[in-house]
Formats: sequence, structure tokens, C-alpha cells
Amino acid sequence: MPARFKDSRYSAAVEWILLALLVGVFAVRSFAPAWRQLSTNFTNYYLAAAVHRQGIPLDRAYEWRWFQRYNDYFRVPQSVAGFAPQPPIGALPVLPIAKLPPLRAKRVWLVINLAFLGLLLWILRQVTALSWRRLLLLSFLCLLPLHDNFWYGQYYLLLLLLITAAYFAACRGWQFTAGGALACAAALKLFPAFFLFLFFRKRNWRALAGLVVTGAALAALSVLLFGWNVHKIFLLEVLPRAAHGDQIGPYALEYNSFTALFHRLFLFEPELNPAPWLNSPIVYSLAQAALATVLLFSFLLFTGEEENPQTTAWEWATFLPLLILLSSMPTAYHHCLLIFTVIVGVDLLLKRGRAGSAFLLVVFFAIASFPWPAFLWINLQLRLIADLLLYTLLLYEAPGRMNPRFRTLGYGLATVWFGLLAFSNIQVLRNRDEDFSRRLSPSPFGYGAFSIEKDGSYLLVNEMMPRGFTLAGLQSDFDQQLPLRGDVLAVAAAPHSPFVYVEVASIDSRIFRLPSAQIGQTAVVPEEVAQGHDPAISPDGRWLAFLTDKANKTEIHLLKDGQGFPISYSERMSDILEMSLSSDGTLIFASGGAANPHLSRFDSSSGTVRRLIEISGAVRHPASSSDGKNLAFSRRESGAWHLFVRDLQSGAERQLTSAACNATSPSWEDSHTLLYVSDCGRGLGLGAPVRVDLDK
Repeated sequence: MPARFKDSRYSAAVEWILLALLVGVFAVRSFAPAWRQLSTNFTNYYLAAAVHRQGIPLDRAYEWRWFQRYNDYFRVPQSVAGFAPQPPIGALPVLPIAKLPPLRAKRVWLVINLAFLGLLLWILRQVTALSWRRLLLLSFLCLLPLHDNFWYGQYYLLLLLLITAAYFAACRGWQFTAGGALACAAALKLFPAFFLFLFFRKRNWRALAGLVVTGAALAALSVLLFGWNVHKIFLLEVLPRAAHGDQIGPYALEYNSFTALFHRLFLFEPELNPAPWLNSPIVYSLAQAALATVLLFSFLLFTGEEENPQTTAWEWATFLPLLILLSSMPTAYHHCLLIFTVIVGVDLLLKRGRAGSAFLLVVFFAIASFPWPAFLWINLQLRLIADLLLYTLLLYEAPGRMNPRFRTLGYGLATVWFGLLAFSNIQVLRNRDEDFSRRLSPSPFGYGAFSIEKDGSYLLVNEMMPRGFTLAGLQSDFDQQLPLRGDVLAVAAAPHSPFVYVEVASIDSRIFRLPSAQIGQTAVVPEEVAQGHDPAISPDGRWLAFLTDKANKTEIHLLKDGQGFPISYSERMSDILEMSLSSDGTLIFASGGAANPHLSRFDSSSGTVRRLIEISGAVRHPASSSDGKNLAFSRRESGAWHLFVRDLQSGAERQLTSAACNATSPSWEDSHTLLYVSDCGRGLGLGAPVRVDLDK
């Protein structure tokens, strides 16, 4: 270990004062508020773990309304909850403390995070020549990322500890262990898996083997703990959308990401991005692919063949800002990872006598980490610029270059990579605007719509608002404030029904009905019908079906004119999904779980249940037309839910959507007009209402 760097008494005093100030700000403005209050992220992980501890399958954890229902059941005090796009194993770190009340569990997690910070700094002390004072100073200079990591209860100090441990192992020559530590980090947040590129470039086969073998073992553990079905949904439906930045806030410039910036510049969306600079999915596809290729292969081409402590330090320090630049949604807490970059990078540059570059590295790090006013992030993209400058500076200071013999191969691989990315982007964006012209404007204050139903006078939308889930009237001026505590998680209405039924969730779910004539009025008085969830009614309003959960079983209940009608059908909890009722009491429902759903039919006259094997594939969201002649439903194809209408007499099917996004929750406005919800061009599952005339 080289001698510790010397400094003057004056500079040491200044650094101690600055460190004391930064620690004080962190304690008062970050740790103390995080200790007192719950916030999102941690509660999402906690909720998934708590649901799993109750023996409830997580198959539907990526569905916003389902997850919110358990948020209410477990009395987690947050307005909205969502698990996407976390991998299922993301619930594992808090699983041991999920038996505690939410706030107490978060406090335990905060203390554990302080231990993570101390341990990773101790490791960095072993592999750098920086003093404890400077290690702490550089760490607490990471003001906003540390604040957000503690406030939201995020995992990024745990990830930073795992990456630091992997680097320590690599410095000691324990390459398989280094790959294994990175696999643990990649199991929680997928981006550390990109270290595969670095290991392949350096032909570090032991580290590559460690990453792959440990990753496979963790994947097996995750499937063993949480089941295959939730992993199937994550791999088919969630991961592809997240990889292309098509998740929460795809146009939100405050994320300071190139993906969000290109979404804003080149992709039109009627509500979220009505005025792009140039509406061109082709330009977006090429620009995003070109930038990702330049960023990745600039690193690979600047990576030399030599293997020594300096090259290892540069490679690891430079790779983390590259991953942040490639990320589709790098929020502030992602930048906790740059603590490793600035410490290892400054240590490397000082050892090479590059004090000026070390100072610039700290400046760019501070700019990326400082809580600047919002307009600087959004309008000037300050954090994105600082990240890019930091990465460029490290490239400039690269201790080596790719061997000239391999550069031609590198350029060839870059061309192939660009082509693959561009093709993938084009395929994903194909037909994304197919329902834009049919959109019905949702609430400007809502995050997303989840169902749309025709009442006698209104189009009723179940929508997620900042304060929770509510019943809203489309193309009208009301947001129904029911005199009940809880979230409105489901709505059942019909053009000729005298009542609208809603599910209101708090410590449990209950079905209430509202007279159609009172919809939109402030003095509406809901009447409780039953304890249950997910109501469905017949077009004439005489039949009502709903679900109840008992002993990990979901049961269907059927009422006619308010009287119970026997139906003997139950499945494992979460396996019964949606239902549709016809005027003669025939019930068509989706069951089999979210991973492998199919449709079944219950005939009230005979009391028999028959699986509709003639409707093939993974299908859910059935909706019978008012005349009983057609059935609308969603079928999963290539990870996206597409809308179909089937003639029940002839068996002929008509496909209405084909884009790589979801069209779900169909309902009939009349026998020729279908309503549904589409998340095309929007965040995963955060849809907008759509109307389609089937005669056109």
C-alpha cells in the first residue's frame, strides 16, 4: 500500500470544517426526516415482502390496482404503491424485517444503511491511499443522492457495498468472488450485469464465470422463494418495457437521462408529450442506438490490454458513470454509485500526479450530486451534463487503449451492436400510435386510467391520482369524492343499469353501489352491498358478481336481484382475475393466474363451469357485448396484451391492437362500440382510455 497523501494543516482544517457541515446537513435534512416518515420505494419493497410472508403469491405484484389493494390491507400509509419494474428478488433484502410495522422496519433499514456506508468506506480505505477524512468528505459531498437514498429507503448503498466488495476482491486477485459479488448486485438492480462487457473485453473468464454462476444460483433461489409465475411475468411483460425506458414517466426530463430526452424530442403522445421537436420513431431509434453504442464502445476501445492496479482502478471507476448514462431512468439516488467512482478516480489521478484532473472530477461529481433548483435539472439537464463530463474526463485519463490489432474488430462489433439496438427500437415502436386518434382525454392530474365503463350519462374511469385511486367522470367535470375512506380500485357499470358498483379498499375491500342518477353529485350516499372485490354486473344490472378471498382461496359470488345464487368455484388466491356477466346470468371469467390465464364459462341455468378451450393462448379481461353476440378480451402475444373481439356464434376473431404495449380492460359502450385502456406511449400499466367503433 503506498504512503498516505500528505496535506497542509490549513487544507486539513478546511476539509474538517466542510466535512462537519456536510455531515450536519445530512443528519438534519436527510436522516432525521427519513427516520420520522415513510415514503415510496422502501414501502414498495416492504409491501411485496409482507405479502409474500402471508403466503400470498406475488404473481400480480406488477399490477397497480392489485398491489394498491394490499397496500391498503396492510395499512401502509402511502397514497399509491407499485412494484414495477423491480425484479421479484427485490423483496428479499427486507424480507427479514417485513414482520415489523412499516415505519419501524424502515428505521431498521436506515441503521443497516449506515452500516453499509461505514463498511464500504472501510473497504475503500484498504484499496486507496486516501485518508479517512477525505473518504468521508467525498462521500458526504454526495448530498442529494444520499438524501434520496435514505428518504426513499432505497437499495443503492447496498449495491455500492457489493460493487466495492467486488472491486476489493478483484484487487486481491479473487476474480470469481468479484463476479459473484456483482451478480448479487445485479439480482437487485439489473444494470451491474453489464459488467459482463468489461469482463469479456478483458478476457477475465474467472470473473465472468463468477457472475454467471452466482447469477444463475440467485435466479434459482428467487424462483424457489417467490415462484416461477411472477418471474415469467417479469421476463415477458415488465423487463422488455423497462429496458426501453417505457416505464414510469418516459418523457420526464427531471430524470436527466438520454432516453427521456430522446422520448421528449422525437416521440409524440397525445397527453404526455403533445409537442415533440420532431415526431419520428425512426429518428428516435437511430439516435438512441447511436448514443448507446458510442458510450459503450468508447469505454471498450479506451480499455487497454495491460492488467495492473492502475488499469483496474480506471476500468471500475469509469464503468459506473457509463452505466448511469446508459440507464433509462437514473434518478438522484442512482448517483450514490458515483461515491465509488470519485474516491477510486481521485486516488488514481493523484497517484499519477494529475491533481488538476482530480479536482475537476470532484467538481463534476459535486454538480451531479448537489440539490440544484428543479429548473436547472429539467431545462438545462445539469445532472446529465455533469455525468457526461465526468465520464469524458475519465476517458481522457485512460491509462491505455485497445490494441490496434483489435480496433477493426471493435469497430465491427460496434456497428453490429448499433444495428441490433436500432432494429430492436424500431420493432418496439412499431404501431405505437395506432390508438392515438381514438384516445379519450384522461384527467390532467391523473397518473393513469385502469378501466372505463359506460354509465347511463357518463363514461366512468377508475384512475390513479396523486392522493390515491378514485372514480372520475370522463368528458365531464367531476372527480367523485365518495364519503368513504379508501381507494376505489374497481368500477362496474352498464348503460342500462340503475346502479354503479365500486370496490372501496381500506383494511379490507367492500362493494358499494351508487344510484346512476346520483353520479357526479356531491351528496351521493353509497350503499354497502357485500365484502369483496372486483365487481362485475350484467348489462341490465340485475346480476352482480364479485370475488372474496378466504384461506388463500379466491371465491366467486353471484347475486341476482340482490339474492345469492350458488356457484361452486374457487381457486388459489390471485388465480381468478376478471369477470363478465351477460343478462341471462352467464359468467365468463379469467382464471389460472396472471402468468397463465385462460377463460372459463359458468352457466347459471345448469350450474356448470366449462373452460373455453376454443379461445387459445394466454387470455384475460373478458367483456361480453350487451346483445351477447360478441366477446372482447386481451391476449398476450410477445409480452404485450392485444385486444381481440370474437363472434361467439361463428368463432371468428378480429384483432384490434398490435403494438408492443398493452390494451386491456375492455367494456362495451353499445353493441358496436368498445371502450378499453391502452398504455401505448405511456408508462407500464398507466393507461389512457380509448374508444373504438367496430363498424369502421
